[in-house]
Amino acid sequence: MPEFIETDILLTGPDGESRPIRLDASPFIMGRSEVVSLPMPSDTMLSRQHCAFEWNAGGWIVKDLNSKNGTTVNGNNLTRDHRLFPGDRVVAGRQILEFEVQRTSEPKPTPSPLEFVEDDAGVPMRPDSTFIIRLDSANFSSKPGGVPSLELERANRRMDALVRAGRELSSFKPIDSLFDITLELALDAVSAKRGILMTLERGELVTRAHEGEGFRVSTAVRDKVMNERASLLVQDVAADNLLKASQTIVQQKIKSLMAVPLQTETQVIGILYVDTPNVLYPFDAEALSLLTVFANIAALRIEHARLVEVEHTERVLAHDLEQAADIQRGLFPQAPPILPGLELAGSSHPCRSVGGDYYDYVPMADGRLLLVVADVSGKGLAASLLMSSLQARVHALCELQTDVAKLVSRLNHSIKANTPDNKFITGFFAAIDHATGEMEYANAGHNAPVIVRQSGQIELLTAGGPVLGILPNITYAGGRTRMEPGDLLVMYSDGVSEAPNSKDEEFGEEAVGEIAAACLGRSAREVMVEIARRLSEFLGECSPTDDVTMVVARKL
Repeated sequence: MPEFIETDILLTGPDGESRPIRLDASPFIMGRSEVVSLPMPSDTMLSRQHCAFEWNAGGWIVKDLNSKNGTTVNGNNLTRDHRLFPGDRVVAGRQILEFEVQRTSEPKPTPSPLEFVEDDAGVPMRPDSTFIIRLDSANFSSKPGGVPSLELERANRRMDALVRAGRELSSFKPIDSLFDITLELALDAVSAKRGILMTLERGELVTRAHEGEGFRVSTAVRDKVMNERASLLVQDVAADNLLKASQTIVQQKIKSLMAVPLQTETQVIGILYVDTPNVLYPFDAEALSLLTVFANIAALRIEHARLVEVEHTERVLAHDLEQAADIQRGLFPQAPPILPGLELAGSSHPCRSVGGDYYDYVPMADGRLLLVVADVSGKGLAASLLMSSLQARVHALCELQTDVAKLVSRLNHSIKANTPDNKFITGFFAAIDHATGEMEYANAGHNAPVIVRQSGQIELLTAGGPVLGILPNITYAGGRTRMEPGDLLVMYSDGVSEAPNSKDEEFGEEAVGEIAAACLGRSAREVMVEIARRLSEFLGECSPTDDVTMVVARKL
C-alpha cells in the first residue's frame, strides 16, 4: 500500500492561467527555491520554502513554513496545520491552489472517429502474414516469400502517387490543409479505402484527418508503431492470432491493414493508419515500404510547417511586444521635474520586454508632488496592461484628492472593482513639499522605502495598509515625516531587494539602506546608479528575475 494517495490540485498563477499539479510526494514543498517540489522562482512574494503539503492520518494537510508573506486558506491566515477538503483554496504568494477541484467549464471534445481497443498482448502475431519494418529497411524491390508480384498498373499508380506527393508536399500550404492532403495522397498511393492520420499533441494522439468512420485500432498496433518506430502490415486480419483473438478489427470486415509512424529524425510525431476490405489485392510488403517512406516525408513537411507557423507567431509577438514596450516607456517620466529644494532620479528596467513596475512624479492640486513606486503582480504583457491602468487612475485622483491616505483608499476601491481576483498591486505613495521637505505617505503592502538622515540614521516608512486590489472598502492609514537638507529617500520594487544570485541569496532590504547611507552627500542620480551597480555586482552572471525600479529623492 502507498504511504499516501496522490491527489491533484489546481494551480492558478498571476497570469490567470490554470494547470493541474499532482501531489506526488510527502512533504510536497512549494517555494521560490529551485530544489523544492514545486519551484516558483519568478514569484517574488514567495519565500524560498514557503508552504508544504503533507499526508497525515489518511488525508492531506497544508502548513506554512514560516514564510515572509504568509499563507492563507479560504481567506484566513494559516497559523497551524490545516486539513484540506475538496474546494479548499490556498493562496501562497501570487499563486492560488484549489484542492481537488474538478474543472467543468472545458468544452466537450469532438467525438473521435477512432477508438483504441485493448488486445491480448500474450498472443503472438502470425509471421507469415504480418510484416514489421523500420524506415531504414524500407525496400521497393525485395518481396517476402509468398507475396505475389505487383501488377504493372499498380506499380505505375504508386509511382505517380510518389511524384504527386513530391509536388504537393514541396509547395507551401497551411498546416491544417497538409493533414488532409497527406492522407489523400497516402490512400491513393497504396489503393486503400479508409485511413486516419493522427498527431501526438501533449502526450495524446489527436485525429487530424480521416476518410471513413468507426476506426477501432488495436492498442498493440498503436504501441508497436509509436514506441518502436516500426511500420506494421497485417495482410490477413482474420489469420492473425493477435488481432483475431480480440475480434476488434475482424468485425469491421477488414482484410488487411497498415500502420506507420509519422517520424522525423528525432521523434515520432504521429501515426498513419490505412486499411482495406479488398480480398483480391491485400496490402503487400512493397506497399508498406512505400507508405513508410511517404509518412517520413510527410512528417518532415508537417514539422517544417509547424516551425514556419511558430516562427511567424513569434515574429508577430515580438513586434507586438516591441510596440508595447515603446508605449510603456512613454508612460514613465521622460525626466524628473526640476524643483527648488528637491533633487529626483528614477528608473525602471523590466526583466521582459514589458513589465508591471511603475514609478512616477505626479503634480497634486495643492502644489505638492506625489512620488509613486508600484508593482503589479505578475510579469509581461498582462502586468503591463494593469500598470497602464494604474497610471491613469493615479493621475486622475491627484487632480481630485490631496489627502494621500484617502487617495490610496479610493485607488484600492477602484482597482478591486476592475481587476481580476488573482491580481493585486503593491505601492508606495508620498506627497512631498519640495520647499519645506514635509512629506505625507501611505504604504500599500510595498517594500518599506528608507529615509537616510544626514546623520546616517536609517528610517523605514511602513504606515499604510495591505496590498491594493484584494480587500474592498479598506481605509488606509497615513504617515508623516520631514526631509531635512542632505536627507535621502530611496523607494524601490522587490526586484531590487529580493533579487537572487547564483547561491539563491537575496540582495536584501538592508543592503539598499547601507549603500544609500554610504552615498550621503552625492546626487540623487549618483545614489541610484550606485545601488544599481552594486546590485549588478551581486547578481554576477545571473539575470534579474523581476522588474527593477527605483526612485531616489534628495533634499537640498
